[in-house]
Amino acid sequence: MNYKTYVALINEEEQAAGFQPFVGRPASRVTAFAQEAEERYGIVIPPDYLDFLLLADGIAHNGVVFYAMDQEEEEDQFLPGLIAENLTAQGLQKPPEYLLLGHSDLFRYAYCYPERKYYALDADTLEPAAEFSNFNELMINALKHEALGLFDEDEEPGEAREDEILDEYEEEGFTEEDDRTCDPSLREEPGSEEESKRKDPPPEGG
Repeated sequence: MNYKTYVALINEEEQAAGFQPFVGRPASRVTAFAQEAEERYGIVIPPDYLDFLLLADGIAHNGVVFYAMDQEEEEDQFLPGLIAENLTAQGLQKPPEYLLLGHSDLFRYAYCYPERKYYALDADTLEPAAEFSNFNELMINALKHEALGLFDEDEEPGEAREDEILDEYEEEGFTEEDDRTCDPSLREEPGSEEESKRKDPPPEGG
């Protein structure tokens, strides 16, 4: 299963509730954002997260948030920005050992740089609660279980449905990185994070 299937299901629920779907940014804009993050802050954004930004510039659904690209000051920002969230949490006075990608009520989702590993960290203790072999595995767990509330006994999209959804979202992506084990060292607890309000309210009477 590919996590993009669950992004599409989230967009279906958002639209059914009267909201606009989450959409991605052009590849040129994503590439420019990645270069700026590295040059100004020493943040190297994993290629598979850049691929996610092509599909959806952040997500917020049922308490699960994955951060968007930071916008210029004159632009509206409806989702937490990746750089802003990490600056608040860590200060980034030196190249970080990890990168916060998102959060929920239970977890902080993070990428460990030294060994290229993804983690769900306990929201209170910041101790590793689960580790994932790749970004796709992390996203499936976060979106399927937390955002959509689907579990093994629930009906899930069939392979035909998945292929149909993925065809709609097929874009040129970035190369995935190799994965190895890692024990992240988190020295400071992230500050208070509040899920941003969506831009488009549901229609009256809905």
